[in-house]
Amino acid sequence: MLADQSLPPWQTERYAQLAKRLAVGRFPTGLLLTGPAGVGKQALANALVRAAFCVDRSAEAQACGRCIGCQQFNAGSHPDFVLCVPEEGKQSITVDAIREFGRKLYLTPQTAAGRLGYIPQADLLNVNAANALLKTLEEPPASAHLLLVSDRPATLPATIRSRCEQVRAVVNDAERVDVWFDEVCPDLSPALRRRFRHAPLQAMQASELTRQESTIRQQLDAIWSQQRDPILAAGALDDELLTAVGPSLFRLIAERLRSVASQSLPSDVRLGLQRLADANASALHLNQTSQANLRMLVETQLIEWARMGRLMSRMNLNDSV
Repeated sequence: MLADQSLPPWQTERYAQLAKRLAVGRFPTGLLLTGPAGVGKQALANALVRAAFCVDRSAEAQACGRCIGCQQFNAGSHPDFVLCVPEEGKQSITVDAIREFGRKLYLTPQTAAGRLGYIPQADLLNVNAANALLKTLEEPPASAHLLLVSDRPATLPATIRSRCEQVRAVVNDAERVDVWFDEVCPDLSPALRRRFRHAPLQAMQASELTRQESTIRQQLDAIWSQQRDPILAAGALDDELLTAVGPSLFRLIAERLRSVASQSLPSDVRLGLQRLADANASALHLNQTSQANLRMLVETQLIEWARMGRLMSRMNLNDSV
């Protein structure tokens, strides 16, 4: 089952054109959607896949979400949908995965929609897998279509690109993007608007990260000045955001340590700050390379952060962080 992503407004006309071809039986055997990350290629592809299996599409060619085809697809049991992603524990799409993908495409379709093979991360094809996919594209099964999505089409073999109809799903409507920014990311700075004008979906991540880091900075200030309990602060972090917040927290602590360490400090305080900096670097390394308990790492760092703030306060040192 695919994520139910809203179609960005700058992709609606492109979707209408492709969905119309789908409806009249003129959809390409191989379609390659390209464009930089953040333009909504996945949302466009997902909408096309859903429409392909819907038997009661709307006048705008959108999937109804209620018919038998939509129900089967939403349940992850549509017999004619063939998805190809990296196997569990692997970073690339292997030749075995593509061979199984091709085998399923050649099976007799169970519905009038025909078979549809979807590779949402075609950039992850390794060399052997790409060669195996080329064989399927050269001799495509009857009543089957292939849909590929790629951020970096130049990494795909030219032979695969030439066997697919390429559609650049880029942003070409700045006015719609500005309206979308106003609705979805109203607090986005003018600088970030300019930066993400051609990859608007990435602005959502940047906006969320900015809000998170602002909150983390406030928490660090409160913990340093003994106005916030470090254990309670660590416990208040939402589980779903902890993986994103943890690395930001470690980076922000490192920034603060550099700022404080630039002052003229007694040797024991400087040594304490250095120990905290070393522990911070180790915690970040553990978070990136192991299955360590991230909440415990954050809690330990905040406790040490509070201890250093308390020490500097007792010594009447500048505790502005």
